[in-house]
Amino acid sequence: MNEQGPPPPDRLPLLPGFREMALRRMSAERRALVRELTAQRQSAGLSQTEVAARMGTSQSAVARLESGDADARASTLERYAAAVGGHISWQLHAADPPAVSGQSAVSGQAAVSGQPSALRQPADRSQP
Repeated sequence: MNEQGPPPPDRLPLLPGFREMALRRMSAERRALVRELTAQRQSAGLSQTEVAARMGTSQSAVARLESGDADARASTLERYAAAVGGHISWQLHAADPPAVSGQSAVSGQAAVSGQPSALRQPADRSQP
């Protein structure tokens, strides 16, 4: 048997309950994003079937996504946003530091924006 020694010094210790807390928060944020996407679809006058055709998927997959229970990939949410005439912008924000000193954490946020008649183009980041 191969016994493992102590963790390397550069490895962060586990924080009890952190995973569950993070999953709950991400789930709530993802559901809010999906609600916003669904509202944008409805205001654009699109059916789930039309959105599914634009995304290259089935109506039932769109219904599962809109239920808010699916753990959708970021690329799926981005395709949905594009199909309803929107764009998801991702931002990373610093979070409150955890209780253990010397460690930091970050949290993310996504927002949907767009106009049903045109898609936003990604910003040109080649300029300084």
